[in-house]
Amino acid sequence: MKQMMQNPLAQLKDIHLPPEPGWWPPAFGWWLLAALLLALICFALIRYSRHRARLRPIKLALKELQEMNLDVDDPEERRRLLQQLSGLMRRFSLSFFPEESVAELCGQEWLNFICAKSSKISAKETEKAFSPLIQDPYAPVCNADLSALGKSLEMWFDGLKKKKRSKNTLSRKAERPKGGSNS
Repeated sequence: MKQMMQNPLAQLKDIHLPPEPGWWPPAFGWWLLAALLLALICFALIRYSRHRARLRPIKLALKELQEMNLDVDDPEERRRLLQQLSGLMRRFSLSFFPEESVAELCGQEWLNFICAKSSKISAKETEKAFSPLIQDPYAPVCNADLSALGKSLEMWFDGLKKKKRSKNTLSRKAERPKGGSNS
């Protein structure tokens, strides 16, 4: 009878609380935030690498331009330097702009193309500054001011740093200036 009189609840064990939640695994929102942050970092790295790749030809052309000694008096040396500057412009343009729109340009069309791509210099100033590239390499006497031409080239290259290249070659062909002679 003594067993019946004991309280049946006395035989129960004390309440055990569940352990505190740990920091791992994180909740769904944290996974989503981590994925978004990772995607944002990847996007930024891709944009940065494309930006650097776009500026690389400009930096190389500026470096080559700065290595040239443009202060010479000998007419033959001036003509050779002018031909080197013209070759630098051609090589740069072929690597920076699509080959289809630059390769066949010559004479006034080439000058119009250079003027169209200039952003720091007005079109008239660009045409005046870069006309020796077309005329003087073939003139009997080269009287071009190579120092001024070098400064204009630096400004032209610097202006291209801020311009974006168009991605579609069809739109680039449409940008090509029309008119002029093929001389």
